[in-house]
Amino acid sequence: MSCTKFKISMVAASVFAATTANAALYQIVEIDPTASVSSTGIYDAKYTEFYGSAVQKTSRDLTAMSMGCFTESDTCPDYMLYGDSRNGSEGFSYRDEVPFNMDVSFYYTDWGRNRDYCRSELGYQTCDPAWTDKMWHSFSSIGGLRRERDAFVASEYKSNAQPFKGDTATSAAMLDVKPTSAAYTPGTNATLEDNSANIVVNQPDETKVIGTTSSGYYKLDSGNLATIYRQRGYVFDTVSKDTTMLLPLANNYDNSQEKLITEQMGRTMAWDSFTDSSGTYYVGSAAVGPFDYNDDNKNWGGDLNNCLSGNDPAAKRECQNFAFASKAAVWKVDGTAITASVWTETNGNPYSARNVDKKAMQGSARSAVISAVDGNLKGLPVLVGLNSYRDGSNVFNQATVFKPNGTAITSGNAWSPVAIERAKIKDGDDYIYTNSVATDINEQLVLIGEAKRRGDKRENGAAANRMFLAQVNSSSGGASAQYFDELNGNSGIFFRGVGGKTGAINNFNEIVGAVDAEQATEFYGKKRRQRGFIYPYTVVDANNPDMVKRRDVFQNKPWLLDDLTNGGTFSAENNKYRIIDAADINDDGVIAATAIKCPTAQGYDTTGHNSYCGNGQTTEKVVAVKLIPISNANERSITPRTIEAPPVERKGGSLGWMAMIFLGFLGLRRNK
Repeated sequence: MSCTKFKISMVAASVFAATTANAALYQIVEIDPTASVSSTGIYDAKYTEFYGSAVQKTSRDLTAMSMGCFTESDTCPDYMLYGDSRNGSEGFSYRDEVPFNMDVSFYYTDWGRNRDYCRSELGYQTCDPAWTDKMWHSFSSIGGLRRERDAFVASEYKSNAQPFKGDTATSAAMLDVKPTSAAYTPGTNATLEDNSANIVVNQPDETKVIGTTSSGYYKLDSGNLATIYRQRGYVFDTVSKDTTMLLPLANNYDNSQEKLITEQMGRTMAWDSFTDSSGTYYVGSAAVGPFDYNDDNKNWGGDLNNCLSGNDPAAKRECQNFAFASKAAVWKVDGTAITASVWTETNGNPYSARNVDKKAMQGSARSAVISAVDGNLKGLPVLVGLNSYRDGSNVFNQATVFKPNGTAITSGNAWSPVAIERAKIKDGDDYIYTNSVATDINEQLVLIGEAKRRGDKRENGAAANRMFLAQVNSSSGGASAQYFDELNGNSGIFFRGVGGKTGAINNFNEIVGAVDAEQATEFYGKKRRQRGFIYPYTVVDANNPDMVKRRDVFQNKPWLLDDLTNGGTFSAENNKYRIIDAADINDDGVIAATAIKCPTAQGYDTTGHNSYCGNGQTTEKVVAVKLIPISNANERSITPRTIEAPPVERKGGSLGWMAMIFLGFLGLRRNK
């Protein structure tokens, strides 16, 4: 009986032969800080991952070259990529004011409660134990929520996130961000442990880098490890190497002890900046006062009420996870905090109490822009993010436009919150979403964001993060969410019920992020695999010739970025990578992204979307990459990657019915 065997190498050769005559839109350049991080920071060759978080803003005038780095024969500048490492799982995101952007009660304190969140809001069959174990225990000896919560009684705590930058493949190096707390350190003779802070980058600003860091851990006389704050915004000067910490507001308290602990341990987050006639400001969120520390459900390691006695709360185990209510804030360049906006009720009336039935009100400005749109807002700073809205005993974190109201910035509350329609938690009396947030906005006042479906409001088998965009009205500041799947007829990469993450939008209305790359049912299934995307939005600028030319490059449709890195001069090198997230894009079209890399000489076995790496025997790595537009139009085209069946070895002349059933499962792939 004859034996026919299809080998991977033969498949790969045929695919490469078919695609090298075509071309891609982007060259992938890996920015690898391994040498710097391994020599001065925390690094594990098996587990450490590098993520692209932001890209340097466009440094040249594009008035006469609207195609940016796609301009014919252009030499694209070596824009700096900024990123951060991970040595294990984060537990709760370092970039959220509250767990999962919804837990304003700070209830998710232990393994069981986080498993319950996964079951009720995500619905995965893998919640128990896989999803929860990864989040709680990490996938390595570093990271995980439990190590953070119990660090006080541990012998050491190693940093799980460290920042870096690099503009070429060989230039990457760690950023020497030094979190400080000049006014307060715990204990009497405590010493700061090296490499114990978790530091992430959110946005570059010329020679500055804006981000969020923890305080790191201090070794007390008792031998215990104490942290002062889990999150505090910073501005790092890449020239002078100075770090400016952005301080809490501490202006909503009932007594002097509440004010003191907010000043000492209050959290802040920094996201973006803007410059107007009155100066430069950084934007984010700042603690105003404590959460409800009388709620025993928040306790971990002791009674939170003990944190309000004495003047050294960070030296106590029970205070290590103390949290706060926050408001959207701006800071002057010296780090002085100013309240940006008030909280409101869902009917629009201002609301001042920081806690509602054990829930802490929140506010956060995630992005800022000076409006270029004709109308009342032209030339003024418009902020977007999230704000808390009281609804009876409920607190809703909802996507918000912060509209300038004519008040001087330094006087406080210079912006009024406007909740984005169709991204609100409730539709009439029906609860649709658990939370929503606006993540970025451009000069045309087009914003992007996400709304997380409730676990019992699934669509197409998933309670996903729905991605949306909205045009802000330049007079009223109002906006209404248009969801990506609806805008694209529930087709292509934005199928019905698709989920994802919005990364950034540039001033050419090009949106990047991560999107579900498969339609598998998550409810009683597993998390869908995601890939990076670009979406050239076409509505508000339909007749602008510069925008039309940019969109023509993409055939006026959204794409997985993997489809735009296939074929042509860079095909062999590009085939080492699959883009899993795109975090930022500048006006020149350069993208900051994260990829999985097949570290073999040829890269992935084929050019297919779902190709194996080393015949499935080689472990992929998570790496930071830049996507650089290809400037020569004759070398630029789109060659979509294929979805391929795995190699099949066949012996004999026929297959039984059991074998035929088995073959139906061969399309199931790893979730990456």
